[in-house]
Amino acid sequence: MSLVAAVARRLVLASLLVFALSFSVARSDELAEFHVAVEQATTDYRAALAILETSSQADTTAAVNRFRQAWQSINDRFGANRPAAFADDADFVTTFMMVDMRLIGVLLTIELGNRDAARDGLRPIGETLAQLSARSAPK
Repeated sequence: MSLVAAVARRLVLASLLVFALSFSVARSDELAEFHVAVEQATTDYRAALAILETSSQADTTAAVNRFRQAWQSINDRFGANRPAAFADDADFVTTFMMVDMRLIGVLLTIELGNRDAARDGLRPIGETLAQLSARSAPK
């Protein structure tokens, strides 16, 4: 093997290594972005819970809609391109759909004026957010 061929081969191998490392970093950044989005949605979720306990139906509806928009933005951003930690999770897409359906139910119960049912409807969503946050937290 000539010197030029040997150098070329090593350059190709080095390029492949750099590419592989950059892909790994990109996937890691994607997981970090997912975690930040879940934490932001969790903040909106907690605000909705607090407003449910202390404010009017209109304020509560607005807060739950803000949370629903945050949740939908996570779905829009990561629904088709899951972070690697969720690649094998068969329930990933279903989780987004179920939370959204639950939020629709919560909005209906708020409209009917039933705080207890709205609180009960929101509770499992908090558990889902906690699970997603734990699975996406930096290690």
